[in-house]
Amino acid sequence: MSLAFPIKALVLVGGKSRRMGQDKAQLEFEGKTLLERLLAVLAPRVPEIFLSVAQEEQRSFQRPVIRDLTSNPGPLGGLEAAFAHDPKSAWLVLACDLPLFDDPTLAALLAHADASAMASCFLSRLDGRPEPLCTLYQPEAGVKLTEYLAQGGRCARKFLESLKPQGLALPNPLALDNANRPEHLHELTLLAREGLVRKEATITYYGKLSSEAPAAEEIVQTQAATCAGLYEEVRLRHRLSLDLDTVKPVLADEFVDWTTPLPPGAQVAFLPPFAGG
Repeated sequence: MSLAFPIKALVLVGGKSRRMGQDKAQLEFEGKTLLERLLAVLAPRVPEIFLSVAQEEQRSFQRPVIRDLTSNPGPLGGLEAAFAHDPKSAWLVLACDLPLFDDPTLAALLAHADASAMASCFLSRLDGRPEPLCTLYQPEAGVKLTEYLAQGGRCARKFLESLKPQGLALPNPLALDNANRPEHLHELTLLAREGLVRKEATITYYGKLSSEAPAAEEIVQTQAATCAGLYEEVRLRHRLSLDLDTVKPVLADEFVDWTTPLPPGAQVAFLPPFAGG
């Protein structure tokens, strides 16, 4: 569909990630940094590309940057600064940590974006909700963003959902799987090599997780390659409150590392911290 406004791209390059322990944009994946891989996909279709950086960022980049307007703006700071920079363009916003983002995914968004919607995005393969990691925002979304921030809003996904966006199915299911931490990058490396393989797993939840999950035990169909991938799937699906750094995985009655491969028919338990232990 032909859009009524020019499109500019904004890649969110936030610097050092606490969970990853280093700058995610500079992580290497199959011989290129994550930022290089993303720019190679973007450039042929969206020539005007900006990097969203922190207000205090001192590094130089080969692309023009847009700095956050304040020192701690939250996850929507990049979009806020982009609309301040150019409120009359549509902004295609992407996270920098998408190792498997590809041209068919970008082409699908640009081809099917609805000019009458304030935002067009893909639906997450994990929980079916609008995915802010790759979203095209129309200019009128900038006004809504100002109102949302003025009311104290900070969550990128909740803001996107408030726009009643057009939701599209992902042509490549792995395109928006992001690497927030080393275990996730390992998961994506295996998925890139082996593809998505559906398998069954039995999960037992303990402690706080047992009250947040729909049942203390469930049988799931999963496409995860590792224990970390499985936990990420159910964490998003059930909106579990604990990240994997506070949970221990058990596979076949043995404590294991998060990067342990997940076999078909796996018996898995997730244990949160317990009081006094």
